[in-house]
Amino acid sequence: MLPDTSLRGIRVYDFDDSHQLRSISEARAGTYAPPDHWMLQDVVQTFFESDHTRVAKVAEISWPTALTPDIMTVLMVDPGRMSLVNLYLYIHHLSENQQKTQRYEIAIWKKLIYPAAALVMMALALPFGYLHDRMGNVSLKVFLGVMLGVTFHMLNGLLSSLGVINSWEPIVAALTPSALFLLAAAVMTWWVERR
Repeated sequence: MLPDTSLRGIRVYDFDDSHQLRSISEARAGTYAPPDHWMLQDVVQTFFESDHTRVAKVAEISWPTALTPDIMTVLMVDPGRMSLVNLYLYIHHLSENQQKTQRYEIAIWKKLIYPAAALVMMALALPFGYLHDRMGNVSLKVFLGVMLGVTFHMLNGLLSSLGVINSWEPIVAALTPSALFLLAAAVMTWWVERR
């Protein structure tokens, strides 16, 4: 797909109801014709019939499909940068075509859970506020706080990738970093109060 949403080097596989390959169409270029089809140019079609194959060259054909330029551009965008609506629509599209949706489901759960991460980070900062050292060590506290934030960010990305690789439940992959850091905040607060 080019930046102007036109397509180059298109190959369309057509199957019948019993999942038998009927034809393959290869087009040099294609442009979107709203609301629901693409116009393919310089098309070579190979038809698979019961006892032979037939090849036909056509200057232009219409290809009706649910694939819009918006859906196609999703392939070039990181799921973390997509809106909730676009993620939901793309997950629905992938599900209808029996394709894997886990990467996009993890992204949607991360977007839903991420506001709670701010509360987790505030809970994690509380123990540092209760530490009373005469020497101050403010710079050490700031450094530890920054390192905890960086660790949270890196762990969030790592567990998302591990979730996709290991086929974890999307909500588990998205929720685990926040849950781990909330547990760490509770343990640190308990430790500070015991002192």
